[in-house]
Amino acid sequence: MLDFMDYIQLAFAEATVWNRDNSYSSLTATAQSLLDFSTPERLRVHLSSLSTPHFATSYTLGTVGLIDGSVSYLFSTAPLDNTPSRSALIPLRKLSPGYRQVQAPIAPPTTDTILDDASPNTASPNNDHGKKATLFHATLHLPPPSTLNALFLRRISPTMQLSLAVCSTRGPPLSKSAPQASLLTQLSHNTGKYSNEYLFSTDNALFGWRGLWNFGPDPRDARASPSRLSLLSAGAEAYYSPVSSLIGMSTGLRFSTLPAATDVPSSSSSSSSSSSLSTTTTTTNANPISTFPYTLTLTLTPLTGSLSTTYSLRASPNLAFSSRFGFNVYSWESEMVAGCELWRKGRRNVVRDDDGVEWARRKIRDSVFPSLGIAARPQPQEKEENESVLKIRVDQSWNVRLLWEGRVKELLVSAGVGLGPSSFTSSSSWSNGASGQSGGGGGSAGKSYWSGVGVSVLYSS
Repeated sequence: MLDFMDYIQLAFAEATVWNRDNSYSSLTATAQSLLDFSTPERLRVHLSSLSTPHFATSYTLGTVGLIDGSVSYLFSTAPLDNTPSRSALIPLRKLSPGYRQVQAPIAPPTTDTILDDASPNTASPNNDHGKKATLFHATLHLPPPSTLNALFLRRISPTMQLSLAVCSTRGPPLSKSAPQASLLTQLSHNTGKYSNEYLFSTDNALFGWRGLWNFGPDPRDARASPSRLSLLSAGAEAYYSPVSSLIGMSTGLRFSTLPAATDVPSSSSSSSSSSSLSTTTTTTNANPISTFPYTLTLTLTPLTGSLSTTYSLRASPNLAFSSRFGFNVYSWESEMVAGCELWRKGRRNVVRDDDGVEWARRKIRDSVFPSLGIAARPQPQEKEENESVLKIRVDQSWNVRLLWEGRVKELLVSAGVGLGPSSFTSSSSWSNGASGQSGGGGGSAGKSYWSGVGVSVLYSS
């Protein structure tokens, strides 16, 4: 489950019309959401609040032998009025990423206009004062030695965004050494047709570049056809550190169906045509082009010889599958991972907040209905969908993870368990160019099993 501050940062991206899918770093985001989810390893409680449309706070308390926690603050110049902040109202699919439907590339705003008060989350990357949209976020992890994580995000123009991330760790209490700090600077240029990201880290003076190109019509061209059924994207990344002589690179492809490929066209769209043409169009487009949305990716890391392919499929709105096969040409080792997610919908009664005129509605019901000889019927409580999701992941070594996330009363709860050999290592090492899984307990690797159970609880107001 995403942290509350990560959820607010995603809301900031939506409010400032920034397409996070149009990036090489998001090339395999769909498969990662289904296969690389993490399970809680202990009891952790989160108390969060979006006290104003511009300011959010979050407090975390965890225990694993010793009690630790964190304090987070976030400020956004762009108003987040349309962002649900109560844990009872936040859509669970926003906090528990699953199958990620890639959207068609869109052209960024062409002018720096002021946000429209009527729809503050669907306008331009400027706030209501005409300034560039800016976000500040800081998290302090306690107890000592404490770590401070800070983020500064600013939209320079409709197509460019600047990000500064700082991580500072204080030494032991008796140490007089200066805190260890590192700064990561990222400049993103997103035109819809392509995107470029330029990175620099003070850690080993690392320079980096990432790029993504979308095949097909340019969304900035007004004459381009807006109806697209699929999207093919190609990208690459490269890193170099003159201090440590570190070089890294990778390249990848992504093919994904777009919502237009599975949506059934509305019959009202052809109402302006003649009756014969309308009948022909409706009959032809009665069925979607593709039965199930799916995404395929291929990534290659030449220096380490790692090759990885993924296939993700959404079989229904509540069921999705994903698989990944990795192979290393130097060590001849391979990796196979499969996973799925199952969503369950229920109905629950929810009492909405009083909007200030509920007393007037009750007075009218109590006075009008009896005068007409009709008994005033009690008003039922409003109902909402109560969703929950179960995620399962298993690899070729029979390392299994199970994660359940859902609502319990007014709380958002995430509970998970992991089972597998003691030599288990995360499959995410493949994305970093690892040649294979590391050995663990020697001859007992196939017999010794570990288990971990954790629960994370979120309450926000």
